[in-house]
Amino acid sequence: MRYQNKLLILFFLLSSIPALIIGAIGYQKSSDMLLRQNKQDLDVILVQLNSSIERQINDFDRFSMLPYFMPELFSYLNKPSVSPDQWSSEELKAQRSMIRLMSAYPSINSSINGLIVYGMNGTRSGYRYNGELAINIDAEVTNEQWYKDVLEAQGGFVVTGLNEVNQFINTPFQAIIGSRLLMDEDYRPLAVTAIFISPEFISKIVSALELRNVQVTVLDKKQELIYTSDPRLAEQQRTMHIGQKKGEWESELVSEVGERTYSGVFLKSGYLDWTIYMGIDRDEMLQGSRSIRNFTYMMIIGIAILAAMISWLLARGLSKPIYRLIRSMRRVEKGQFSAPVSFDREDEIGQLEISYSRMVQRLNGLVQSIEEKERQKRHAELRALRAQIQPHFLYNTLNSIRMLAIIQQSDQIAKLIQSLNKLLHANMKLDGELVTLEDEIRLLKEYTSLMDLRYTNIFEVRWLIPEMIQQAAIPPMLLQPLIENAIFHGAKGMERKLDIVIEASLNTDERNLIIEIRDDGAGFPDSAIAILNETSSPDIGHIGLRNVQDRIRLRFGEEYGITLKRVEYHTVIRLTMPYRVVGEGRVKNVEPTGS
Repeated sequence: MRYQNKLLILFFLLSSIPALIIGAIGYQKSSDMLLRQNKQDLDVILVQLNSSIERQINDFDRFSMLPYFMPELFSYLNKPSVSPDQWSSEELKAQRSMIRLMSAYPSINSSINGLIVYGMNGTRSGYRYNGELAINIDAEVTNEQWYKDVLEAQGGFVVTGLNEVNQFINTPFQAIIGSRLLMDEDYRPLAVTAIFISPEFISKIVSALELRNVQVTVLDKKQELIYTSDPRLAEQQRTMHIGQKKGEWESELVSEVGERTYSGVFLKSGYLDWTIYMGIDRDEMLQGSRSIRNFTYMMIIGIAILAAMISWLLARGLSKPIYRLIRSMRRVEKGQFSAPVSFDREDEIGQLEISYSRMVQRLNGLVQSIEEKERQKRHAELRALRAQIQPHFLYNTLNSIRMLAIIQQSDQIAKLIQSLNKLLHANMKLDGELVTLEDEIRLLKEYTSLMDLRYTNIFEVRWLIPEMIQQAAIPPMLLQPLIENAIFHGAKGMERKLDIVIEASLNTDERNLIIEIRDDGAGFPDSAIAILNETSSPDIGHIGLRNVQDRIRLRFGEEYGITLKRVEYHTVIRLTMPYRVVGEGRVKNVEPTGS
């Protein structure tokens, strides 16, 4: 079926459902109006609930100030702690004041479960409204967070969330802790007063508001639960609106009777830093309009099923091949040339899939062909370079051995052959890993010893290699052709000793290794610089320069290589390559070795 026919069917469906949409919109508008009105009512009630809780906590705040009106208590707390059998009349009087103070607290407010005064002099006096009255002297309080917070508050009233209290000899109980640091006239800490408040006072306030079907949750500043009328709903609210002052919320719960949606408002107390959530079940709130909703559902249910099936089939038929093409295009962008599996389709999208699949297969073949040709070309170039350097090097070395054997019979021949073995061994590593600059310099010293035997006392080499870069990684046998050319061209026609300097350093940002070979000899001919930029040269005298240039660029890139210049009376060859250290992970050879 063509797209034109599909669109005609789609337009027919769209023209047959406006009435259904209008009915649904009407029901939605009425529901939204009820929701807005309900949230406005909840806003007013929430402010009243928050004010009642803050007012109750403010009463506890005032209660904690009562010890300041008992001078004998301050005198008792200022003295070192003594055992009860050593109490004087002053201690006894202070104890009676303490008892009156603590016994008066529950009568002032029935929500107080207990009170303990922790003296800085080591005393600990307390009162429990019910249960075991004795204080647990083994319970450590200084490590508890609320105790640290009240010390930092420097006399301010600190209210926690719900904590487990184990300060009495009995089963620990849950309580809100209101505490204050008592200080003398010189602002020295005397004691910490801790009031253990039952969270039941919140449920009493909620009950007094007579909130029908309204769910209330109170969380502390750490989003921990203090009070809730629905624990499962509270568990979701703990992760809502963290850091917000006020607003609206909505949550869904799955129960035995089905999925329930709750919505309402929340408010963060500026005094306590607690967050209060208040909401109602949306189904219960919209119960009055449920008959309208059911009538609307009955009217649209038949058409909705048919429309949903047709829409699903159309959407699936339209989107699936397009998404398949998009996924395939993204894979092609990443270099994965895999064409999508095409299904039998006779429309335009089917033709597009077939054409695209052919294009990807053709592109994949072209890329593989180019990669194979580049790989073969690179292998051929490297094999040619290595084939060039080995005969040239062996020719000069063996010629030195022959001339020395003719001129004199000496033990130096053994040394010469030993050095030659080392050089041949290093030359065999041209296909291997990178070597350290230290190893390369050690090999060059063997080579200059060979050359010194051939050209007796006509040159001298100075090595300026800092120790800090001796572990730099370079290709093996890279510098030998340059030393050979410096000796051969530099000493030609000279009557004095040739001075050769080999120096290594890093550039300013320490990213590139720079090696310079300088000599004060006759220098290179003018054609040598041009040879460096040629792809090949038949001149056997400069094959070493070209070989080094190609090895560096093939390994590291075109931005690296060697430069040749004349500075005053010196010929300077400079090599530039990236600075890498052997030992910080293995530095592998990036040249393809061929087969």
